[in-house]
Amino acid sequence: MSRVDAMNRRSFLIVAAAALSACATRAGAEDNYGHYVGKFVAEFDNTDGRKVTLLEPYSFVDPEGREWDVPTGYQTDGASVPAVLWALYPPFTGNYRQAAVIHDYYCDRKERSWQDTHQVFYYAMRAANVDEKTAKIMYGAVYLFGPRWGPGTLPGQHAAPIQASAERQTQVVRELEQLVEKDNPDLDDLVAKAKTIALAPGHAGQ
Repeated sequence: MSRVDAMNRRSFLIVAAAALSACATRAGAEDNYGHYVGKFVAEFDNTDGRKVTLLEPYSFVDPEGREWDVPTGYQTDGASVPAVLWALYPPFTGNYRQAAVIHDYYCDRKERSWQDTHQVFYYAMRAANVDEKTAKIMYGAVYLFGPRWGPGTLPGQHAAPIQASAERQTQVVRELEQLVEKDNPDLDDLVAKAKTIALAPGHAGQ
């Protein structure tokens, strides 16, 4: 092998190694959020675009390896997503929808905690290529104003749903947008700061 051939071969191996490293990095990022099993195939009601019927089963496997299965025939109208988000971030459009259907199904079933169900909405959005900031804003809003069930969620208890008018919810979402744009907090910090925003004196219950 000539010196030129050897140099060309070495250059090819370096480029190939870099390409494999890049692929591994992308795969690792996907694994951090989880992945889907099966295809999202659904029929949308053309009257308002909010009614969805699943035509094939599919599931999401979260970062801890738990499966979130949704069966064929499941119907939803997106009720688990706060109404304020429908105007700002319609969940049955673009990459949100397969995450939104999983979230709806487990909010209906109440088989797992409300905290885990809302958090898997975030992971499922990220795995579906929803950008990080949008996914965090939607997760924060769903955590604050989405459905809750289980211990401590009755009115007056420590985990009771936060009551707020549509106007106040919109204001909170706008403040979440500013928070995420400025600080991009992790999920735990996001939840803590979101609760502070929503429960600020003079705002809670508005």
